[in-house]
Amino acid sequence: MTAFLAVASALLVGGADFLGGVVSRVASAARVAALAQLAGLAVALPAAVVVGAEHVTRADALWSLASGVAGGLGIVLFYTAMARGLISLVAPVAAVVGALVPVAYALGGGERPGALAIFGIGLAVGAILLVSLAPGDDRPSASGFGPLSLALGAGLLFGLFYVSLSRADESAGLWPVAILRVGSACVLALVAIAKTGGLALGRDLTGRIVAIGGLEVAATIALLLALQRGPVSVASVLASLYPVTTTFLAAGVLRERLRGLQLVGVGLALLAVGLVSSS
Repeated sequence: MTAFLAVASALLVGGADFLGGVVSRVASAARVAALAQLAGLAVALPAAVVVGAEHVTRADALWSLASGVAGGLGIVLFYTAMARGLISLVAPVAAVVGALVPVAYALGGGERPGALAIFGIGLAVGAILLVSLAPGDDRPSASGFGPLSLALGAGLLFGLFYVSLSRADESAGLWPVAILRVGSACVLALVAIAKTGGLALGRDLTGRIVAIGGLEVAATIALLLALQRGPVSVASVLASLYPVTTTFLAAGVLRERLRGLQLVGVGLALLAVGLVSSS
């Protein structure tokens, strides 16, 4: 079940990230990220109320807020990187860094997945690296940071997002998802206002913003359940396979060219899922 939920999260995140990257090419990445978080919050709060919770501790709330802040700042860097460079390069680089942080945390904390799961984790990381082999560069923009540097920073923050969310107890129900959205929405709204002076976007983008927010909330719910039910190292790595979805959408919709090794990476990703699922 852990593998299924984590892969479902990856598929949903991949779709949301692709939409976010595309919209960020015609609008402010900070505004897109902030509005998507607010749209998702409108879904997450009712879901948390309906599902209910046995008990939400202060620690659950604080870890969830920390997760939201880290994820929110990571999204700003991520969308900015996709707006400046190839989506099929940025997404995998952020993913592999985001996967390694929680793996290091889990192994350092004494988590020991089975042999097949460990081999599958290694294959998954290799798959992410291969999918990232797209032509591109890291030439700095006027702000001093190129897309690859921004992707690395986003990946580090995503890794902290996984680790923080994994600390929320199962008895908290879906409230960690709602609480983290409050944190990310507040942070991103402040960033957007500071950078652009407001949050307004054209009405023609409203549908896409709502879609991004909905996909992100569904992905986060699946991720939370995966982290609660299985090893953090397994759930975080499989959830980090979202570049497979993003890359294929970029190739199919934007005609970004895929290399042979990227296709090999997709095959390795599928094999990794099978190995981890069977362990």
